[in-house]
Amino acid sequence: MIDPSEVRPAPRQVAWQRQELTAFVHFGPNTFTDLEWGTGVDDPAVFDPSALDCSQWVSSLVSAGFRSVILTAKHHDGFCLWPSKFLPHTVAASPYNGDVVAELSAACAAAGLGFGVYLSPADLYQEKAPGGYYGNGSPAVPSVVGGFEYVVDDYNRFYLNQLHELLTSYGPIAEVWLDGANPTGGGQTYAYDAWFDLIRRLAPDATIAIGGPDARWVGNEDGFARETEWSVIPFARGQMLAEQTAVDVAGPELLAKADELRWYPAEVDVSIRPGWFYHATEDAAVKSLPELLDIYRRSVGRNAVLLLNIPPDRRGLFADPDVEALAAFGAAVRSYYDAVVELPGEINVLDLREDIEQGQQVESFAVDALIDGAWSEVARGTTIGHRRLLPLDEAITVADVRVRVLSARTEAAVSLAVHFDPTL
Repeated sequence: MIDPSEVRPAPRQVAWQRQELTAFVHFGPNTFTDLEWGTGVDDPAVFDPSALDCSQWVSSLVSAGFRSVILTAKHHDGFCLWPSKFLPHTVAASPYNGDVVAELSAACAAAGLGFGVYLSPADLYQEKAPGGYYGNGSPAVPSVVGGFEYVVDDYNRFYLNQLHELLTSYGPIAEVWLDGANPTGGGQTYAYDAWFDLIRRLAPDATIAIGGPDARWVGNEDGFARETEWSVIPFARGQMLAEQTAVDVAGPELLAKADELRWYPAEVDVSIRPGWFYHATEDAAVKSLPELLDIYRRSVGRNAVLLLNIPPDRRGLFADPDVEALAAFGAAVRSYYDAVVELPGEINVLDLREDIEQGQQVESFAVDALIDGAWSEVARGTTIGHRRLLPLDEAITVADVRVRVLSARTEAAVSLAVHFDPTL
């Protein structure tokens, strides 16, 4: 059996995990047609933001504590938010006639925020437009993209060319997000190995997420990771042994069947609204501060990275309810979770961490508190990883706290801090 205690993350995975908070921005024709998934034949003329200001997005995100942002440069409808030279269905054909990718990249650079791109593998425009490449049955032939040769069909060559545009024209790329959702009729095979190779060559520090090798989808879009969330994941014949939606993705039975173990941490994607794109009817449904903090505890606080979507409105701005929610969330995280309670004091959240550069080792632990001169156990848990936030059933006043590692794959150093969250 392969020893899971020996698996380590790549430096880019460590840097990605330590961000903790990444923003998603879903923006495009759907914003103006009031759809969630576009048709692929939406008229580019619908894309007409009246007051687009990416610096407004970025300032809201920075104040809320986000470290990077990912833009839907191309969603499933195939419309591109940059003037790609490989198709006409882009912002260049819209009344806006700008370059949203360039504007957000520049705003991120000015504010010190990481910038990432979502490039949908599924493409309804390329499936439906005359002469479209998606699923056209073309043969795989030697093709040169950016000086590198790949043997690919028409659509994969098109996709590689778009990756090349994004990775070479818009500054450092922190993350490339490959959505697995697919509203097309199918019939197109993706040349993932070629895609990954090009990304690694052009942006070696970029995290390739969800459809990629660096980070996996947590398995839901509701904002929570598992109570037991391993970053060391078993594979067999190049595939995860468990479904990404499974309750257990790395238990002992799965480990025993593996022919490979990979560091493959979870990313939790969820929207601040019911939908992923802006809908005016949802202005009153933006998640409340208690809801956002609960998501934070169950994502960042369960060894995952939180990818929170904030969709710009038809002006091209974050709407007021979203800006207010972000500001309240950022202030609360700074007050309740960046600050620690000095003991003795009142606490209601435990904060445990492992040094993930040394792997993920803890299988179970307990926390004791010194109350009225006696030690008593106040919480138990399984995995820790980068960070584990455990809310207590009720606030308690303690003189001291200690952690006991009950089971570990190898010796592990665990840090313990305590917080008080008045929203609990």
